[in-house]
Amino acid sequence: MRKKVLIVLIGALSPLMALTQIKQLSVQEVDNEGKVPGRTYRVFAEMTNVKDQIYVIFGDSTHTLEIKSTKPFFQSKRGGAFSKNSNRKEAGENDSLRYDSWVTIGAVDNYDNNVSVLNVNFDEFEKSGGAIKVKKDGAWFCIPTDQQAWAKEDKRLLLMQLTTAGEVDGKISVMGKTAAGESYTLHDLTFACGSKKKK
Repeated sequence: MRKKVLIVLIGALSPLMALTQIKQLSVQEVDNEGKVPGRTYRVFAEMTNVKDQIYVIFGDSTHTLEIKSTKPFFQSKRGGAFSKNSNRKEAGENDSLRYDSWVTIGAVDNYDNNVSVLNVNFDEFEKSGGAIKVKKDGAWFCIPTDQQAWAKEDKRLLLMQLTTAGEVDGKISVMGKTAAGESYTLHDLTFACGSKKKK
């Protein structure tokens, strides 16, 4: 059912007007206290209003999605490519899982987390800490009625956690709705973080 919903949404991209519901992507460093290799970052979408939504993060042949680092992303053996693979209780007790690298929409762990995926291969990301790349109609998504898709009082939505010793560059496209219920699509949103190379 979720795959059918996503196909319909992606098919409707053309007529949608891109609104400026996302002010920017921002990065917040999480102090991992050296418990795992590298530094840990969380990437957020800074929204305009409370209850603005993101429910699809995607890439396609025109707007490639790519999240890469100059050094491998740290991957916990207890985690997965999504925050929903992180058990809340275990993450509270396991440093490796707490600072795992993953993507999401709004949710930090397995609680009330309904993110699904279509046509995105996370093998390189999970097995070797490599990049996430989508060059042809792939996405992770939830549905608009999922509470995790809504910006809360701080007007932010968590999109991913990345742990690495390298420099990170990311580019994504998103679909969502405004708090007033208007659909929007934004392409090629970018972010960067990590230690700069010494010249």
